[in-house]
Amino acid sequence: MRVLFITRNFPPQIGGLEKVAYYLYSYLKKEADVILLKWSGSKKLLFLILPYFLMKASFILIRNKVDIVYLNEGFISVVGIILKFFRIPVVITINGLDITYNNVLYQLIIPKCIMRLDRVICISRAAKEECLKRGIAKNKIIVISPGFENSFYAEKDKEGLKNRFKEKSRLDIQHKKVLVSVGRLIERKGVHWFIDKVIPLLLEEYKDFIYVVVGDGPTRGKIESIIQERKLSGWIKLLGRIDDGFLKIVYNIADIFIMPNIPVKGDLEGFGIVALEAVSCKVPVIASDLEGIKDALLDGAAGSPISPLDAEGFKNEILKLLNDDGLRQEWGEKARKTVEDNFRWGRITKRYLEVFEELRNR
Repeated sequence: MRVLFITRNFPPQIGGLEKVAYYLYSYLKKEADVILLKWSGSKKLLFLILPYFLMKASFILIRNKVDIVYLNEGFISVVGIILKFFRIPVVITINGLDITYNNVLYQLIIPKCIMRLDRVICISRAAKEECLKRGIAKNKIIVISPGFENSFYAEKDKEGLKNRFKEKSRLDIQHKKVLVSVGRLIERKGVHWFIDKVIPLLLEEYKDFIYVVVGDGPTRGKIESIIQERKLSGWIKLLGRIDDGFLKIVYNIADIFIMPNIPVKGDLEGFGIVALEAVSCKVPVIASDLEGIKDALLDGAAGSPISPLDAEGFKNEILKLLNDDGLRQEWGEKARKTVEDNFRWGRITKRYLEVFEELRNR
């Protein structure tokens, strides 16, 4: 089978979508002949990307026999519509924001393009529901979650990793429990809310912890203001963007991983790759029971879901784990086994290939 794989989210860009595109491409090319057409430059040039993809893809389809055109996200569905003139099945993955993006012109055009493609793969049930709301036929939609790559787990002495963390961050955490969040600092990630509403509640009952936040973005200024106003600098460390080598250390020194997402209209959390990465390192996850995160946590089998904006709920669940090392270890071990059984990239790729094969045979 020959697949034309088109994506505007690919390394060296950094992010969850980029990781998913990279690993899906890497595993697909083990089983099929995959031609990669990617954009790794600035996303500010969106409307230059479309004609670039269209010209390059047309040239590829004219010169090569291709069985499936695969689009990695909703925005480039416009290209998919035109490529259907080559009479080749077009499959698209919908990740979340690429179907809910809160712009009138976007909502007038993109869902209509998506509904005319041959198959729509949604990464979560939440993404599927948003597609259905916009009139995309149910019989065209299939839910296939992203996978995880077991590249972050380090079977090393945790205390030694804490020393390496100290060298890189100049922060001594030897006698502290470590809470971690990873992700772009935007409104829906809820880090500002968590620091404002949950950290003070934790400090009333437990003080020997540090909250490490990995990532950068537009809410960083708000977060820094909250830390200063509430005098929380002794318990919070903002690391900003870090490379995967340092991120591996952070995951493996973590005692609890936090995803405190909050609902934001038009900004959907499509899944939760970072939750899988944390669980792969045997770190228990406490997360908002929201949108695509439900699928990443397997409705509670791979982590603890808490109602969004429930500060008391987050506090109580965190304290339960902070105060019981045995429970924390048991939970982490069990969650890793669950994730391994459900989200291995080999298994996920097989499902993509089944979709491609069905369309090719049809």
